[in-house]
Amino acid sequence: MKILWVSLVEFPPLSLALGKTVSPFCGWLYASAKAVLAQSNDIQLGVAVYSYGKKYEEYEVDGIHYYLIPTKRMTSIDSRQVKACQQAICSFQPDLIHIYGTEHSLALAICKANLKNIKTLANIQGLAGSCARYADGGLNFIDKLSNITPLDIYRGTFLFNAKRKMYRRAKCENEVLKSLTDIIGRTQWDHDHVLTVNPKLKYHFLNETLRESFYEGERWSYQTCRKHTVFVSNSGEPLKGAHQVLKALPIILRYYPDTIVNFCGSSVMNNDFKSIIRFQGYHLYLRRLVKQLGLQKHVYFLGTLNEQQMKQAYLDANVYVLPSAIENSSNSLCEAQILGVPIVASYCGGTPSLIEEEKTGFLYRYEEVEMLAHLVKFLFDIKDFSTLSKKECKTAFARHGRIENASILISIYNKIIKC
Repeated sequence: MKILWVSLVEFPPLSLALGKTVSPFCGWLYASAKAVLAQSNDIQLGVAVYSYGKKYEEYEVDGIHYYLIPTKRMTSIDSRQVKACQQAICSFQPDLIHIYGTEHSLALAICKANLKNIKTLANIQGLAGSCARYADGGLNFIDKLSNITPLDIYRGTFLFNAKRKMYRRAKCENEVLKSLTDIIGRTQWDHDHVLTVNPKLKYHFLNETLRESFYEGERWSYQTCRKHTVFVSNSGEPLKGAHQVLKALPIILRYYPDTIVNFCGSSVMNNDFKSIIRFQGYHLYLRRLVKQLGLQKHVYFLGTLNEQQMKQAYLDANVYVLPSAIENSSNSLCEAQILGVPIVASYCGGTPSLIEEEKTGFLYRYEEVEMLAHLVKFLFDIKDFSTLSKKECKTAFARHGRIENASILISIYNKIIKC
């Protein structure tokens, strides 16, 4: 059985073979690939992957065939991209094509290149069309107008464009969804939205496999965490809600004046010229908000973290917060759960599918920063997390079991190919 995956990110062995830096964003997908190959000797895996290069390339590393597809834009396809996808399909001769993520041009290009009508399956990740309405994170007109940087002018990355950019991705996504035979999802939210776009799709349920290091080694402990420290795993765009945490922080500081919030993402507080010219509007907005609220001594931006650094950031935190305006099923939240970190998350999208209230986490409405603040305070007050933490770990290990999920995926493949 020959399966051709379509990925936006190179797997670590390929990056290393090409002398590149390993991306911190592909760990879960590579872990899933290894689990599938370990479960079945009958599967040959090919991976068509987005490339910044100018030409189509083929490689084989550790038994996986890689096809580098030159791609100019993430929201629109071009003839060179489609031709490269045709070459990949012709070279690998797959029995099934499996696309990871439906909103990017590489997904659409592989569908356009599929002249032999090979059955095509996709994994839902975020669903751009359904997320677009939340893309500006609720920022008002003045916030958008007053936070424009030179980079925004050069690249067109204005906060005013946040929704428009997402809707452009949704156009690409809708074409992909209408080209598929089957779809894999994992929440009621993605089920309802994807079948609204294409009611003819066959929907298959499958949970994610997480990055390998989160299954092994140290678990979170109240005794070893840094007390009154909050970790937020994404601060890169408005819909991820970092600004909502900043708005809640002054309330938390009334009760715990030593509170620290660590954000994963580019430092908006750097003052060197090189950093400042790289600011986009949302970076500038966060920077001004930190200063306006007097939070300079309580907020740290940790940059882009690799897998081990992310795991340590979770273990260090007293509380993990997912403040997104919309999510399908956040792998970051699931990583926090599998480690047993106390969680506060906004009630949105598919997140309620992941959290049993007060047993594996706590939920609040995105707009209600007051509730966010008091839930964090409530968790800071607690000294014994043994029941909550164990329940989180048990639930997450069951949901994200590598062997179980790989077996389910293989059975999905067999079912689709035999139909």
